[in-house]
Amino acid sequence: MSGNSFRSVLALCGLFLSFSLATVAQSGKAIKIADLEVQVAGTKQPATQLQYAFQAGDVLVLDLENKAKTNYKVTVQEYFSNSPLYSTEETKKLSKLRLTVPQKSVYTITMQSLSETSTKSHFTLTRIPASAASQNFSTHVAWRTVQDTAWTTGTEKVLVKNDLKPETVVDKTFRLASLTNITSNNRSTERFKLPANTRHWVYWVGVGQESVQALQETGKTLAKGATALLSGGNPLVAFGLGLLPQLPQVKSSGYISYYLFNKSNANLFTQDEDGWKPYGVAKGQDVLSDYGKILISQTPKTDDGYLYLGFQNPSTITGLDLTLKVVAFVDNPVYQTRTVRKPAKITTRREPILAAD
Repeated sequence: MSGNSFRSVLALCGLFLSFSLATVAQSGKAIKIADLEVQVAGTKQPATQLQYAFQAGDVLVLDLENKAKTNYKVTVQEYFSNSPLYSTEETKKLSKLRLTVPQKSVYTITMQSLSETSTKSHFTLTRIPASAASQNFSTHVAWRTVQDTAWTTGTEKVLVKNDLKPETVVDKTFRLASLTNITSNNRSTERFKLPANTRHWVYWVGVGQESVQALQETGKTLAKGATALLSGGNPLVAFGLGLLPQLPQVKSSGYISYYLFNKSNANLFTQDEDGWKPYGVAKGQDVLSDYGKILISQTPKTDDGYLYLGFQNPSTITGLDLTLKVVAFVDNPVYQTRTVRKPAKITTRREPILAAD
């Protein structure tokens, strides 16, 4: 061999040796991460599983000393994909089994005895880091609970608005006798009960035909447009809905007084006995026509659930025709049927949390 050839061979050997030494220098130090006495499950039990996290390029060294000398089934697989890293259907032991980890992930080591009962074995696991930089990578696996939801579609009624629905409670005309009439009473009461879910109520009382005609004329002015549509041309309903600011009050041939009572006070009032006490939310003294709006929060609660409007004709000689109208405004929820997304099934599972580098 010539001198030049010999020097070339020495140079190549030097480069190879330098590369090999650099590679060894870059590897991390071996770390024993498990040294366990393991009770390996039998065929009639759930398999014994251990989970560890590894960095890409790590080399694992597994040893399994089978004290009972029974056969084992052993697999090592990536947790999320179940991709096998190692698998054997039947072995009595593992001796320095070396596996290289292809990717950073959690890996499951599954062991099961092929006998029906569990057996005790000694298990050790050593990690050789791919590089010194990953020496301190944590192999500990933390767990979190995750809920998986399967969805379906269905229909349900959804509240879109809450309208007010008018309900007529009283609409009648009756006569109040004069004070000196010996066959009829100059006092009278009308009993009424408000519907459930009433938000507020309105009333109108008028003496004689003139008051009624004035109210009817007001109704004619509501014959067109949105006000007519919402109120049905009824001026008292329009007033209750806030579409009319006021109702007519006219001159008439007589006047009355009215009061709001509970049952016991209504009886005292009708019989002209002392001690009757009216509620203050609805009353009028010497009126020809009158009206009012009363919130349900202002409305007195009575024992029998009824309210009583009492009327008195103070005239000594003239009987009077009296018209009374009471309209309640009830919550009227409006629903629409919509397609909605609903959870059909919720399952709970545990999944590992991979530690940061």
